[in-house]
Amino acid sequence: MRFVLLGEQATGKSSLLVALYGALVNRRAGDVRIVRTVDDVEFLSRGLLAFGRQESLRRTEVDSDASLIVELARGDQVVSLDIPDRSGELLKHMLDARVWDPDLLAQIRSAAGAMLFLRADLLAPGKAGPKADFDSVLSTEPAGPTEPAEPDESAETAESETAELGWHPGLMPADARAVDLLQSLLDQRSRPLPLAIIVSAWDRVSPSPSPTAWLSEHVTLLDQYLASNADRLPHAVFGVSAQGGDFATGLPSQLIGEDPWDRAYLVDSDGVRDTLLSPIVWLLDAAM
Repeated sequence: MRFVLLGEQATGKSSLLVALYGALVNRRAGDVRIVRTVDDVEFLSRGLLAFGRQESLRRTEVDSDASLIVELARGDQVVSLDIPDRSGELLKHMLDARVWDPDLLAQIRSAAGAMLFLRADLLAPGKAGPKADFDSVLSTEPAGPTEPAEPDESAETAESETAELGWHPGLMPADARAVDLLQSLLDQRSRPLPLAIIVSAWDRVSPSPSPTAWLSEHVTLLDQYLASNADRLPHAVFGVSAQGGDFATGLPSQLIGEDPWDRAYLVDSDGVRDTLLSPIVWLLDAAM
């Protein structure tokens, strides 16, 4: 069973993979346990060491294609889980050039579910850019990436054409870009796609509402789009702090000395603390 991670650069995809791996191998995942790893997890192990030193993941590590490929047991159920993490720069390039990456397109078409990443501190008031109009975004054609282009249709050509118009997809606010991506994603699938919305850097949200309320207030366009397409995009919203705090400003004193998998935390749609594996559990249930 494959769940795809969707998010532009620095939205917390790789950090969550590291925290998930730490929770699994150190038995902090509730009733979910790890049976075996199927692929190389060196990247994840290095990430845990970095978190232990209170260091964010290095950019070179984030740019690489990381993944979490494991067999998980949940009660009597054993599930093979493949969560590929493609570079955020790749997704940004796709949205800007409006051409699907062939590998990601194949993953989207076969996925049992997906996680869409947003970063809370980049979507605070004044950070998301001007609000886009819901109806105008829905009527925009083409929406999101198209089929992979022929080799002679380069991204540079697409960028130069839009530059002449004084506008390009990179100027869209984050909520409009997320809707643009989901519109295109649904064009590639004939069946529903369960979607876990992951709001990363949740430790920077203050005062702390429920993730559902946060999405409604700060990412209004996406919230409206999800509500309008609930039959094709069944979804739940989670707030996650994979680091447990901000390494740049220093962790709160009560967290100093705690292991990375104990510092990391998650809140569910209602704002209630839960295990880091709860989005996976939700996706597993939704995909069954």
